[in-house]
Amino acid sequence: MNSVVLTAKTKNQPELLNPLPYQRSNPQNKQKLVIKIKNLMKTNNFLRKTAAMVAVVSLGFAISCTQNETPFQNEAADAAEDAITDYYSEDANDMGNLTLEATPEAGGKTEAGGKTAGIDDRLLCATITVTPDSINSTEDNPIGDIVIDFSDNDAGECVDPRGNVRKGKILIHFEGKRFYPGSFFVLTPDGYSINDIQLEGTRTATHIQETIEDNILTEIVLTGGKATWPDSSVATRDHCLTREWIRASNPVLDQIIVSQCADEAVAATGVNRRGVNYEMSILVPIVHKRDCQLLPVSGIKQFVDINSGKVMTIDFGGGECDAIVTITIDGSSRTVNVGRRG
Repeated sequence: MNSVVLTAKTKNQPELLNPLPYQRSNPQNKQKLVIKIKNLMKTNNFLRKTAAMVAVVSLGFAISCTQNETPFQNEAADAAEDAITDYYSEDANDMGNLTLEATPEAGGKTEAGGKTAGIDDRLLCATITVTPDSINSTEDNPIGDIVIDFSDNDAGECVDPRGNVRKGKILIHFEGKRFYPGSFFVLTPDGYSINDIQLEGTRTATHIQETIEDNILTEIVLTGGKATWPDSSVATRDHCLTREWIRASNPVLDQIIVSQCADEAVAATGVNRRGVNYEMSILVPIVHKRDCQLLPVSGIKQFVDINSGKVMTIDFGGGECDAIVTITIDGSSRTVNVGRRG
């Protein structure tokens, strides 16, 4: 069984980052392709800011509010937790999609001379190993496995240009041509963490659009989802979502639109770090913009505390690239920045 190893390396990084998320690379040899990415995505510190804010929340989140607004402290903490876990989950899924797009063995993009496209700056130092199924894989129905290893280096971790620290591996099993209706991949973290928050669970992504000419529409089922913080607190979740990838001529302008599966009563169920057993529904599809680092910029979620019946909605706004949401409970609303430092 042969494996192709793609090792992404970088030299000196420019101080100012180019907004393009990735750049095509030149081949090195038959065993290894060294991916040199010169144009980097315009960035902000949303992930690290949100992670820092969530850590503060766990020690006693303090929003400047009057005493009668105290109940919003818990809900603001819950909103921040949802923001970070949802973002990190989308981040892993997006890296999986882009890796498949860059993998010829999975029907990914290739050009004359064997050039490979689709890897972005989050994978600068990761080692990517592609192992086709030597028995069952065919040109029309490629089957195989991909390992994205962020720890295969002297530091034992990868730090992206935004300062996010990734460790461990992401395992991907794929079947079917990239983005063809009915093709799918299964993404499983293996000791994988980002900014010391460890992610677990199995994500099965099945392409459900009718033709390859349509926007890429994927049903994503998460089972056994779990996020563990450095203080050992845990949040769990299972979900069924549809993810529509609207591709622009310039990749930095891509959008991701997330809805709940049409045949499901709710989008997700889980238990948050405070031990609250909840159901989550998506009332208005959630829009993520790549030029906002996949930050949700619009849409509405509804959370129901299964034990108390309390209902909370989170409105992500009108399209602005910020981390400001509006939380509403029992007719009362408060605006919260879930991306600021404590």
